Amino acid sequence: GPGQLYARLQHWQVLQTTDLSTAIVSPYQRSPQIGLRVVPNVGRAWQASVETEANRFTRPDDSASSALPTGWRLHALGQISRPWVAPGWWLTPKLAFNAASYALDQRAVGLRRNPGRVVPTLSVDAGMVFERQVRWFGQDRRQTLEPRLLYVNTPYRNQLSLPNFDSADRDFNLVSLFSENAFSGVDRVSDSHQLTLGLSSRLFDADTGAQTLRLALGQRVLFRNQRITSDGVPYTQKLSDVLLEGSTSLVPAWQLDAAMQYNPDSRRIVRSILNARYAPAPFHSLSAGYNFSRGSSEQLQVGWQWPIYRGEAKP
Repeated sequence: GPGQLYARLQHWQVLQTTDLSTAIVSPYQRSPQIGLRVVPNVGRAWQASVETEANRFTRPDDSASSALPTGWRLHALGQISRPWVAPGWWLTPKLAFNAASYALDQRAVGLRRNPGRVVPTLSVDAGMVFERQVRWFGQDRRQTLEPRLLYVNTPYRNQLSLPNFDSADRDFNLVSLFSENAFSGVDRVSDSHQLTLGLSSRLFDADTGAQTLRLALGQRVLFRNQRITSDGVPYTQKLSDVLLEGSTSLVPAWQLDAAMQYNPDSRRIVRSILNARYAPAPFHSLSAGYNFSRGSSEQLQVGWQWPIYRGEAKP
């Protein structure tokens, strides 16, 4: 099947002071990164992909140690799925794997210099789309109702002896809710036996097809504790936080976006985002945003773009 061969060098320069209390841990450099992506021909009804990479991870300074090791990583990511798609619904079972092998320059006490692991994942993604014609504010609209569920089962694999070159927690949003892995990158794969439920509704202009309103709701149910976490503390909350998102452009020249994360155990909003933008003409815009994260931060930002001098027109 079609493939893509790629290679690159990735180096970083971190600008910071010499104060150790505010020092930023520099990210890893890739020297080099060589990869191959292939989409095998497995039949018309099936879909598959394979990615393999060889990376040499180095530090931009002399901070390499057993806690921040350097070395090589060879990994392979593969998946095969069989989608069933029909007007109004879809169903996609998928089998995937994440395999990685390391050759480290530093060896921590009690750990191997050449660790590795293979983690399989079984998932089933399904959803439906209902549509109806409505009339709002004197205009014809098309409204949808879209339920979706994602089942994921990934067995536990001990990863304490493995380095972490490029993995981090995903931000809590609808994209991460409907993903098989709670981490970005390759080095960490979350063990999971869970079901994610979501419901969204969208409103489209019947004439232009432009989306004018969107509301979405999502929550995850855990059937067993998640043992692979960024801080090493198992995640035991059976019902995840509830996420509610919305956006609208029903009012001409206005764009409104909002998101709210609600914790059902504490019965409190733990995070909220509000954004508003007014753009009556090209290059004319006013925007304001409010971000709140309980126990962490509270921010307000404003921005504008407005011509204050146009000059005289020339013949």
